[in-house]
Amino acid sequence: MLRGQFVSIARIVFVGVTVVFAVLAGRELYASIGTASISIVAERIERGETVANDVTAKYAARAVAMVDGQHCRSDIVAPGVTLVLAQLDRQNINLDYDAWAAAASGARHFLQHALSCMPTNSNFWLRLAAVQSVIAEEPLSMAGMMKLALAPHDESMILTRFYFWNDFTDATLSAAKTALNSDLTTMLKLGDRCRVNATIKVISPQLRPIFDRTWAGVGDGATARFRQRCSR
Repeated sequence: MLRGQFVSIARIVFVGVTVVFAVLAGRELYASIGTASISIVAERIERGETVANDVTAKYAARAVAMVDGQHCRSDIVAPGVTLVLAQLDRQNINLDYDAWAAAASGARHFLQHALSCMPTNSNFWLRLAAVQSVIAEEPLSMAGMMKLALAPHDESMILTRFYFWNDFTDATLSAAKTALNSDLTTMLKLGDRCRVNATIKVISPQLRPIFDRTWAGVGDGATARFRQRCSR
């Protein structure tokens, strides 16, 4: 009798576990089907191919909708970031504010989700800082995100961040001075002179005093090479 009850319980448990795995497998299969087209469109954008605005909008919206499913797979998150940022780039705040606001909100929402999945991804932090800055620059919030975007040994990331430093207000630059000084110092001491020269051609009035102080601080030996002609 007891053996029969044990077998029955074991069967119930087995069936229950099977159902759970089936549901999870179905959920992942649905996510894979949904993200396949998202990845294809994102890859076309990344290759510089022409993608119609309505197509970009459709798949950006689909990517944002998938956030509610709490999907953290890289094959969903990375293409989604490409799409939501492309959708925001195509909006004109002066021509259609509502469309721009929706795109900005969707991009911020998706990037926040992406960072919950990949909190050490410097590029995602930088993109979130960029989106937040176009919505409303909040110095302390922006400074926090720029600090988290640090990648001290990645020259491409440092040079990319320079463009953001160049646009920020005095308040944000002051709040993030440690991260900013680290970026500028690393760029001037270790950066490729040709790439750095191309990046620093235009320096904003608010960044200029900080840049000049850093330039003087790293010494003539470090900065002399930037005065050499760059043939590349």
